Amino acid sequence: MLLNLSILIFFLLFLIFAISKWKVHPFIALILTALAMAVSFGLGGKESVDVVLRGFSGTLKGIAIIIIIGAFIGEVLQDTGGAFRIANTIVKGVGKKKLPWAMGFTGYIVSIPVFVDVAYILLQPVTESLSVKSKKPVLYIGLALVAGLMVSHTLIPPTPGPLAVAELLNLDLGRMLMINIIVGVFAMIGGVLWVIFYCKNSWLDYDEKLKSTLTKDNESADSSNTEDTGNVLLDLLPIVVPIVLIGMGSFVTLEDNNLFTTIFNFLTIPLIAVLMGAFIALFQLRGPGRSSKLNALVEQAILKSALVIMITGAGGALGFVIKETGIQNQIVDVFANFPFLGILLPFAVAAILTVSTGSITVSLVGSASMLAPMIDSLPVSPEMVAALIGCGSFCVVHANSSLFWLLNRLHEIPPKRLYKTLTMQSLVMGLSGLVGVLLLKLFGF
Repeated sequence: MLLNLSILIFFLLFLIFAISKWKVHPFIALILTALAMAVSFGLGGKESVDVVLRGFSGTLKGIAIIIIIGAFIGEVLQDTGGAFRIANTIVKGVGKKKLPWAMGFTGYIVSIPVFVDVAYILLQPVTESLSVKSKKPVLYIGLALVAGLMVSHTLIPPTPGPLAVAELLNLDLGRMLMINIIVGVFAMIGGVLWVIFYCKNSWLDYDEKLKSTLTKDNESADSSNTEDTGNVLLDLLPIVVPIVLIGMGSFVTLEDNNLFTTIFNFLTIPLIAVLMGAFIALFQLRGPGRSSKLNALVEQAILKSALVIMITGAGGALGFVIKETGIQNQIVDVFANFPFLGILLPFAVAAILTVSTGSITVSLVGSASMLAPMIDSLPVSPEMVAALIGCGSFCVVHANSSLFWLLNRLHEIPPKRLYKTLTMQSLVMGLSGLVGVLLLKLFGF
């Protein structure tokens, strides 16, 4: 057991140093680490390759096409000036000082039905336009959004992760929802405050590039559309429609075997919902050369998405290797020998699983599966255990997380800067959520 844990720690440290210190490309570092780890755990050469390939393909199966389509919607909003119009409206409505809170609560609501990566890609053009309009760093706006996105994705059903936790621990869903909403607000506040106090001057080279590009694009869109400056409600539709459709699919269950149910169930599939958003975005493209412009935007979306998709797949491969080795069970066995940890056990197990696998959902499901047999012996209610698992699951986001590389590629943020901002923000959020749980415990929940 000790040997396996040592191997795991060694390879995780190797991964971090390879990317941040030795400047190895993250795709190469993740794939080589996954292969080497699989062999070191005794899976054998052929089986190691097979596990890595299954992890890679399984990760991309549900996300790759959605990422490309979401990026296309973003390209259309940038090209037509729609993102800038949305940003203008938000700034006028909430003011520059309240922007982080507005983005945090937006993320909190949006990511209940929609996965973090998909939600961020859909809102990327608005995030970047808000950065230019408010004259704030893109990290300042983007990480405030991330604070809300991560919290609801991890804690609030019917997102698949927390829903699975509720099922595995046999929870009262209503009580779980009430507790997790309160804990989630604590965690989000911690994340937004981190942004306000630490990231307000976190300027990147990309900020200057963004300012130049978006200003020119906005001027071009305005000059080519002098009669109709655009309607912000129409600009919002390509973003809102997919979110609403996916949300309806999560909250509403129709079992009647009729035409309406069939159509409803089809339209609420995430891929189809995002496709609907892209179809609506097409109507924003006007003027001569519409066909050639469409092809150019699709190509730009594919090129921008390719690196994100490949690195996401590589991260998934590494997580799958760890899952196949069963090392997570040994981690729980180690913590089971320290019963004095008590209330911190679910938090610590989930945090270690996220650090190891890079997947919040894997951490949620894995932690709940392992802790279910001992749920009655823990000093808190099962619903509080679920909240502790959730807080631990988003406690440390680093180099094997798809979100880490999504932000790196979308905004050209250096890995070292992400460690100092995103990784530290996730730690603050996890600890803030833990404070929320302890306060609820103090008041008798």
